[in-house]
Amino acid sequence: MTILRSALAIAISTAAISAHSNENIPTLGLHFGYGFGGETLVDTGDEELKAGSGLLFGGFVQVPLTSNNAQPVFAKLGMSYMRDSISASDGDASFDKFPIDALVMTQVNNVKFGAGLTYHLNPTYEEDSDYGDYEVEFDNALGFIVEGDLTLPNSSVEFGLRYTKIDYEVNGIEFDGNGFALTMGSTF
Repeated sequence: MTILRSALAIAISTAAISAHSNENIPTLGLHFGYGFGGETLVDTGDEELKAGSGLLFGGFVQVPLTSNNAQPVFAKLGMSYMRDSISASDGDASFDKFPIDALVMTQVNNVKFGAGLTYHLNPTYEEDSDYGDYEVEFDNALGFIVEGDLTLPNSSVEFGLRYTKIDYEVNGIEFDGNGFALTMGSTF
């Protein structure tokens, strides 16, 4: 919860100091959120660890692809860290990954939407339990992403919804990592 509060404070503070004097220059931003979905990796009976779930935080750059055009088109390139974990009386388990996103987006009024590719580096499952300590490194994975963001009026704060279509593979076995994520971010 401390990470979530810190991420919220960063997003709000960057919104307060942001300025867009020139819309044709790249903008940097930070985002955080929570994803849900994907195949269940561990089920304790009370909690589930899923391949597409977890806390997400990272940064991005938006690069304009058009200039002096009524319909803005831009590339959104981002790198994040995503982690989900569970604890039980007999141990802990977690699933971590580093998504790299490349989307082509457009904006209509306060709504941005687009699609692109996501590449997840080092997806890793870890378990520390009474049954032993395990670390399973999945293959890097390529997937598809669709995103929509609503920018608050007169602000650089945005709330988003994204869908990721991806599969994680280890030793020829695939796990469904498809899921949705609710995000909040800010450009500066």
